[in-house]
Amino acid sequence: MYKINFNHLHYFLTIANQGSISKAAKLLHITQPALSHQLRILEEDLGIKLFDRIGKRLVINEHGEKVQEYAHKIFRQSEEMMAYLKSDNEEALKVFKVGAVSWISKDQIYNFIKPLLFNQNIKVEVFHKSIDELLSDVENDLMDVALCDAPYSDRSKTLSGHFISNDPIVCVARNKEYFKGRFPKCLNNKKLVNYSEACLLGDYIDQFIKKNDLDVQTVGSFDDISLLRIAAQTGAIAAFLPKSVVKQPLKSKELVTLGTLKEYKFSLWAITKKDFPNEGLLNDLLKKASK
Repeated sequence: MYKINFNHLHYFLTIANQGSISKAAKLLHITQPALSHQLRILEEDLGIKLFDRIGKRLVINEHGEKVQEYAHKIFRQSEEMMAYLKSDNEEALKVFKVGAVSWISKDQIYNFIKPLLFNQNIKVEVFHKSIDELLSDVENDLMDVALCDAPYSDRSKTLSGHFISNDPIVCVARNKEYFKGRFPKCLNNKKLVNYSEACLLGDYIDQFIKKNDLDVQTVGSFDDISLLRIAAQTGAIAAFLPKSVVKQPLKSKELVTLGTLKEYKFSLWAITKKDFPNEGLLNDLLKKASK
């Protein structure tokens, strides 16, 4: 009976995710010939080819995709096993992985995972990644759910978007002293911080500025929504943020509202596999989050 070598599976997954041996070797800090040899050993042990060579490219084939699917499950279960062994809990421990783009606020992430934190049989892990990485992780069973600002339904036939909530988008600043006049003309020739990542929120702001023919000075572009809030709190700088992100600073008068983007809303979506069970942990979590 063939005993699976976890190192070989790890090397295989890295090659499959990177799409080439050269990129995978660089990431794994080993030479290309050594990595090619490890892949060859795995294929010989399994008795099948996992990749097809098309020109100079390696393309994962049908067998490789199936092995990739099982390998992801094997590593997820091994993580859960280690988490269980390191805990004092006598019952099996479920590792639940949540990913989020960086422009989702920490409060929104916490509110989503909060029901899981009181379950002693669940260990929650949260990751911040790019949208492409998150969608790939969910698709490959490396992540249970991803939180983002759109359903991204056109990216994959195997993924599904679940609407969670809408949030008004407000323009805020430390005070109105530097932003005299009516909104949005009060932003003319003023400093603004924006989003550096390609996201709907950044697109909305760009469209709003263009539509209203505003001449603003973008002094910072961040991929972390918290940095935009902090920048707006510390100087004569304006920022567009979901209202929930600035609820407390507005209440404590650390920020003031200059105006609201009436035609736009910030949406929170959860991305999952289409074929996840209709009953169970993830389904319950989505129902609670969307109430």
